[in-house]
Amino acid sequence: MRPVPELFDSSGCFETIRVENGRPVNLREHIQRINESLHALAVDFYGQDNLAAEIRREARRIGSGYVRVTVNRYGERRTVLHASARTRYTPALQKWGVRLRTVPTRWPSGETARSLSKHSERLSSILARCEGGEAFDVLRLGSHGLLTEGTVSNFFFVKEGTLFTPPAWVGVLEGITRKKVLQAARRLKIPVKEVPVTRHDLFNADEAFLTNVLMRLLPIREVDGRRIGEIVPGPVTRRLMSKLRGKNATIR
Repeated sequence: MRPVPELFDSSGCFETIRVENGRPVNLREHIQRINESLHALAVDFYGQDNLAAEIRREARRIGSGYVRVTVNRYGERRTVLHASARTRYTPALQKWGVRLRTVPTRWPSGETARSLSKHSERLSSILARCEGGEAFDVLRLGSHGLLTEGTVSNFFFVKEGTLFTPPAWVGVLEGITRKKVLQAARRLKIPVKEVPVTRHDLFNADEAFLTNVLMRLLPIREVDGRRIGEIVPGPVTRRLMSKLRGKNATIR
């Protein structure tokens, strides 16, 4: 028996995949994550091999940019691909950083499959962006007012040489770029702490940045009117950018 009548169910999962030189970056990790999200949300899908081939075909067509793939629970078109050679993340943003806001809309905590899966239902993110006004993006608060993530990104900050980021259990989708930043930090012997953090912690950080597969590492200049650090991007952020742009470790 279907859990929800098809007529009323528009649920599914999606992935956004960076394309460089006609090739999808980290395709294996993206396919794995969408499969895990689909499984967690009880969506049966048996087209993994065809999906990878379709993504590669779109990547060759556009050359650079991104491919977004959506897998729906039901419908005649269960798999939908959208490809674009443009993104909103410009070199100027990498240089000058972005201004963010925190908003009162709460995000579900990490014990729910919903918060840990990359699902198509984005209403909470849309409402949060509406509350954020003209800010580049917003940081969502989870239970007890703890910071979780941006609407399309994970975030990190640095305090006294240590790299901080919220753990998954507070309601964080573990991004592919997030994992690569953590790996790079450990290779560089930068201390890392995945611990719950508050707005007070972030306001008093020495530097901070966002991550996702398209923005890569994007410095944070200001949060809720508070300047973050004295230099943007900060020295630890620059070290991570440099490390992840090196051979065999391009930022994804």
